Amino acid sequence: MKIAIIGGGASGMVTAYLLDKKGHHVTVFEKQPILGGHIRTLNYNVQPNQSDCNQRLECGVLEFPRVFHNFLDLMQELKVELEPVDLGSALYLKGGRHFLSSGVIRKNFTGMRWLIESLRLDTLYARSAGFWVNTRFANQKDFYHHPLSQYLKRQCIRNRWLKLLTMYSYSMPFELIDNFPAELAIPALRDYIFVNWVRIKDGVYSYIDKILKSFQGDIFLNVEIAGIFRTPDAVKIMGTNGEIGIFDKLVFATPPDQVMKLLADPTDAEARRFSAWKANWMRTVIHTDTSMYSQYGIRQFSEFDFFETDRGWGYNAYLNQLCGLSSSQAYSLAFDLDSLIAKDKILHIQEHHTPLYTVQSFRYRDEVRDTNGENNTYHVGAYLGDGLHEGAIVSAQRVAQLIG
Repeated sequence: MKIAIIGGGASGMVTAYLLDKKGHHVTVFEKQPILGGHIRTLNYNVQPNQSDCNQRLECGVLEFPRVFHNFLDLMQELKVELEPVDLGSALYLKGGRHFLSSGVIRKNFTGMRWLIESLRLDTLYARSAGFWVNTRFANQKDFYHHPLSQYLKRQCIRNRWLKLLTMYSYSMPFELIDNFPAELAIPALRDYIFVNWVRIKDGVYSYIDKILKSFQGDIFLNVEIAGIFRTPDAVKIMGTNGEIGIFDKLVFATPPDQVMKLLADPTDAEARRFSAWKANWMRTVIHTDTSMYSQYGIRQFSEFDFFETDRGWGYNAYLNQLCGLSSSQAYSLAFDLDSLIAKDKILHIQEHHTPLYTVQSFRYRDEVRDTNGENNTYHVGAYLGDGLHEGAIVSAQRVAQLIG
């Protein structure tokens, strides 16, 4: 069969890889000049746009928990080398208050200061224990159609920490986290935090590169799609300059807010499933500024740290640790911390288009997944699973199996 895939991110490229192996003629259409979607590896599929830098740094997807079994199986199949990575996070509040990770405490302090910081961290973990106990054996459907704020109601440091972890995982502005769907956030907080994690040795984009080396289909970049028309027997894709092609099947591997913009003939059911989705544009900065840590007396950093500023909360990810660098120069990836970063320390600025997760938009997630194949149309993406990389891979595997 001739199959069109709209979107060249992780879910789109893995779907293309799986369908190509089954002998279908697969064509991938990507709006951007590069493949990868949220997979952005500096000096691999993207180049620094602010200052010179020759390091291979992640400016998109960073690390993966070892409980991502489908993802790990795919990496083994592609012969992608993985390395263990330690993870920890610290909270730096305005006014000097802080809660440090165990790694930061161990690397920066000894004696009485070590004891004080350790006790403060133990207090935070103790406050969080009740959350894990209460959610460990809960039924997943108990969380359906409820916001995260329903389960993290109190304004306390524990709840703030759990919301910040959700912000980091799903690239959401902190001020919108209260309306984040609990059915997505709580299983991730419960299942992914206290596990072992890995990184991809040669950069995350290297696994897309491995796919490309075996892929027999077609890939077109910088494609502007004007509309998609479907009949019982075919799918016609129109570009701004006319017809692009006619296909047997169509796979959407785009952020869900793009589906209604591209379909020229959406059904009422499709409108119900996708109309509530909105775009979430996030901006990240790769930089070398470490001054944000100075007032706290920290010289060695966590893998990702949260900072409270006058504008709210953001995070700083320490790329030397996350990318396995041995450089004496500290490299970081920051989100919503522009006021703390000197402009002359910026190496790269990156915009990402991600789903804006809300209780309203997520209401029909299962219905989208269960009706794959209607009108010769299929949907893949992390939002159809756990919202993370495992969800992207599982959605691709499901659609490849359905198409057969």
